[in-house]
Amino acid sequence: MDLMVVPKPIFSISKEVFGYYLSFQVGNALFGEGVRALDLGINTRLFDFVNRIGLDVLTVEKPIFMPVTDVLLAAGVENHCAVNPSFVVLMLNKNNRLSKDNLERVAALKAAGFRIALFSYPSIEAAEAFLPYTDFVFSNNETDVIMPTVRYLKPRAPGARVIATKVDSVQTFERVNLFGIQLFAGHFYKVPLIGKDNKVSPLQVNYIQLLNQISQDDFEFDKFTKIIQRDTALAIQFLKMVNSSHIRSNKINSLRHAAAMIGSNEIKRWITTAVSSSLSQEKPGEITRMSLLRAKFCENIAGKFEMAVHAENLFLMGLFSVLDVILEMPIEKALELVFVPEPVRVALVKGDNDFGLLFNFVKEYEQGDWTEVSRTALIKNINISDIYGAYYDALSWYGRLINMTVDESEALSEE
Repeated sequence: MDLMVVPKPIFSISKEVFGYYLSFQVGNALFGEGVRALDLGINTRLFDFVNRIGLDVLTVEKPIFMPVTDVLLAAGVENHCAVNPSFVVLMLNKNNRLSKDNLERVAALKAAGFRIALFSYPSIEAAEAFLPYTDFVFSNNETDVIMPTVRYLKPRAPGARVIATKVDSVQTFERVNLFGIQLFAGHFYKVPLIGKDNKVSPLQVNYIQLLNQISQDDFEFDKFTKIIQRDTALAIQFLKMVNSSHIRSNKINSLRHAAAMIGSNEIKRWITTAVSSSLSQEKPGEITRMSLLRAKFCENIAGKFEMAVHAENLFLMGLFSVLDVILEMPIEKALELVFVPEPVRVALVKGDNDFGLLFNFVKEYEQGDWTEVSRTALIKNINISDIYGAYYDALSWYGRLINMTVDESEALSEE
């Protein structure tokens, strides 16, 4: 498929993910195939993507914001949407005609359970007829843009919520919050809060030491059990995982015995998810999701960069790429606390080696920087369909990982 698509998060005031909106590109952006206006074929492919991957993977029962064309409005959005419409927000933008026909379709779709958002309208006044059906309005975070929008909406669409865009720093997040805005889109959550007295807590030390176990060729069961014995919550979490496996708990007489029965591969999978999540528990949940998706995407795309032999280390690179955000310290200092291969360290600190080139590509895809993604694809002779496949597989893997049953765990470990 010549479609590149990435769900980008929208955050609430508590920095929890409220939902996701789709950023996408059809074909290589350098060939003049950039999205100027969606046609019916492209729009239905976006719905096919959502229908196929499912809301459990994309949003975990949070709304997904999707662009919609006039053609699809007329053809019937409901005929192409196989997911629960109450979780789908249809995004109208400047390419949608503010016509009577579209107004009637929007009213019908709202009555059918869909929600409506206005995106990148140069003038909110022009869309006044649509405001009674509008649930969300995207607005640039600049004061002279967002405040007039808020004032205009208040008497005309009091139930509509403004989503501040391009919120790329904590300072911007705090400033926009003072305006009463409670939904935010941007990169602020990826920025580490670096201070003079940032210290690693005792519990974080345990988590970091467990993450180091992933990097070791020779897994040390004794060392693993000594680490989790220091943290009651971790020990209980591990024993719950053991108890849910095919091993009968009445046959296990110690944590060391349980670890040996489970095996190093299963323990490493548990560390990857449970410990990564615990380490970032005071951060937005998107940080854990981002690190795991980065890790799997790095691994999946390795062959296209002629780095398949390094796939395992590339996975670690993606996983450890958020340590600076989690530990609130510069990445070079954070990496001193964990064991990583030298190419991974250079990539995350300097970005000037082959690992760094691949990592930058993954971040550009994550940000929806389709021009740079297309440039690298052209230089490396990578098909857009291969990029889509690698990312789609990473999303699918993540979905199975967070919803994994015991019976599925062995199949997942073979991927």
